[in-house]
Amino acid sequence: MVQAPPGYALVDADVGSQALWIAAVLGDAHFAGVHGCTAFGWMTLQGRKSRGTNLHSKRAATVGITREHTKVFNYGCICGAGQPFAERLLMQFNHWLTWQEAAEKARQMYAVTKGLRRYRLLDEGEWLVRELDLPVDRMEDGLVSLQDLRKIQREASRKSQWKKWEVVAERAWMGGTESEMFNKLESIAMSDTPRTPVLGCRITRALEPSAVQGEFMTSRVNWVVQSSAVDYLHLMLVAMKWLFEEYAIDGRFCISIHDEVRYLVREEDRYRAALALQITNLLTRCMFAYKLGLNDLPQSVAFFSTVDIDQCLRKEVTMDCKTPSNPTGMERRYGIPEGEHNTFVPRYS
Repeated sequence: MVQAPPGYALVDADVGSQALWIAAVLGDAHFAGVHGCTAFGWMTLQGRKSRGTNLHSKRAATVGITREHTKVFNYGCICGAGQPFAERLLMQFNHWLTWQEAAEKARQMYAVTKGLRRYRLLDEGEWLVRELDLPVDRMEDGLVSLQDLRKIQREASRKSQWKKWEVVAERAWMGGTESEMFNKLESIAMSDTPRTPVLGCRITRALEPSAVQGEFMTSRVNWVVQSSAVDYLHLMLVAMKWLFEEYAIDGRFCISIHDEVRYLVREEDRYRAALALQITNLLTRCMFAYKLGLNDLPQSVAFFSTVDIDQCLRKEVTMDCKTPSNPTGMERRYGIPEGEHNTFVPRYS
């Protein structure tokens, strides 16, 4: 058991849906520069589990799988996993599915969420379309489908002088709830010097486009989200250190676990430390929004839903942690009562 020393308490908070919000705000900034302007962004900000309108619930209803299973798929998808990953996952969750049924469900999920891949042709590609007189269906902005692109490449390959021509100028996802988010992530990953949009941290030179061209896209897209989450943690640590010094809060950083931070604080300062964590979250989210060109912040993501204050390290402050080696629980055996859920509700005059 990890326990706070006498006279001290552990104050901690968990950044709710951190990776989802980071990915969503990147997509919103890329699309129209307004919070919630994409379907993905709106579900992240306004979706409610109780109403079945949040991201996990909506996607579960789309393909008829449980919400918990959908969460695994959602985070895998945001981290760059492709359709084969979804097929394997669906067959793990439902052993009665055939490969054909799993492939159809995965295709449906990706069409609704990620969308369909579209391509903008280079001048050479447009010349080939005219020269070969190929029938091509175009979107409103002139993009062509994967089927039409393959048709152009197939016809061009029959002529030796055109075989090695590059015909694609730009690739984009269209028609899905998360298309704009993926377009933004891929544009960062494919830039000459990929950097996180907030603190400008660069990817390893081993994965820069100059070294790997278009390879390892799954890892590079995943890096954009995960390294931005690291930026989030660094901003929180700096803001908390400043607030502790500025307001003489007797405490120190203890441990971070993924998107969770815990501080060891003297008991009489625990509520001020909880308020400092709320202010830190607000400042960090504002920094993200500002760096992406968004000059406001929705209240629904501005504050932690709760800050926990406890005497020991456990997942939830209400857990008594009865186990085979501790059958009587925390309070009876060690005299450690339940911790506190400190909920901060902002008030405006």
